[in-house]
Amino acid sequence: MLKLLSVAALVLSVVSCSKLGGADYFPLEEGMHWRYSLNYVKPDGKNNAQLEIRTMGESTFKTEEGEIEGAIRRTSDGTDYLIQERDDGFYRVGKRVIVETRPQADKGARLILPKGRNLRVGYTWTLNTSPYVAHWMPPFIEANASIKPFDMVYEIASLDDTVETPAGVFQKCVRVDGMGKMVFYADASAGYQEILINHSEWYAPGVGLVKLEREEPLNTSIMKGGKVSMLLTGFIP
Repeated sequence: MLKLLSVAALVLSVVSCSKLGGADYFPLEEGMHWRYSLNYVKPDGKNNAQLEIRTMGESTFKTEEGEIEGAIRRTSDGTDYLIQERDDGFYRVGKRVIVETRPQADKGARLILPKGRNLRVGYTWTLNTSPYVAHWMPPFIEANASIKPFDMVYEIASLDDTVETPAGVFQKCVRVDGMGKMVFYADASAGYQEILINHSEWYAPGVGLVKLEREEPLNTSIMKGGKVSMLLTGFIP
């Protein structure tokens, strides 16, 4: 059984970056293991979940688009993400869900976190994203099986945040703030509705993602939104 870091021992401690595998904000060394708590707050209810992520090492895969290389990060639900470290940042280049036999290459490399000279306050990039918690209510769920992706603008907002989690207190964290507008068709009388989505992530040096928050403020008769928070509860370097 994996020995995750003790919450009781760490909750009042300040984590030293020098003891946790170097200064990378998105470490990819094989064998690393993260455990997170997920907390969902929605107008129609609350629920909690757990998520684990492990780095499985470097690999090369054949896809319909050709060969892709990357470090594999595997989640506890069986999803593999292929990550490439480049001179200017960390990118997701492919994905394989549990029902697939081989990864699918992303249409374009998706920047997760910049590095080098791009890791500075004010640096921005844009990616399309999908809702985390927003969902249609019956009977509309059958007529609108999915919500269209929308663009979100991400920005390096801070290089010096302090974040407290069940796994410890992390200093010198990078904070990434995102903002996007989700548009959906409500009905003939209300027409199209525009909802502002706020998203924030915190990365600690030598550890990676330690906290995530997302707000999708929706509470209508046809669609519900809510908030989700993700906190690091254990880490094995």
